[in-house]
Amino acid sequence: MPAGSGFEWRFIDATWFHAISYIAIMALETLTGILLLVAGILGLKNAQNPEHWSRSQKWTFAGGLIGLGIFFFGFIVVGGNWFIMYLNSKWNGLDPAFQNSVMTVSMLVLTTAVMIGSQISRERDRSS
Repeated sequence: MPAGSGFEWRFIDATWFHAISYIAIMALETLTGILLLVAGILGLKNAQNPEHWSRSQKWTFAGGLIGLGIFFFGFIVVGGNWFIMYLNSKWNGLDPAFQNSVMTVSMLVLTTAVMIGSQISRERDRSS
């Protein structure tokens, strides 16, 4: 946080808090990656069966929601708004956090659209 910005009262001067926060971010990013990797493997494995594919996408939503929590809530909301990250010329992670948030939301929307389309197709096949 830049000196003289008027937001110094928001600074958390506790090394233990910084360390725990950093470890938590890394752990959640790792968990996101693992969940999305599992989702990708299950999605490829179940690609021929739309019903099984749809059921396996719970992993996609779990990984996507955790990732969105990290990048949107953690970096944009907390880092950007509370810790005024945009005023720091040396480290401003808002652009990468926004890019990750947009990509994650896009992935969740596309996955949802495919699941809905798959469900409509199954119902149409059953009624024919």
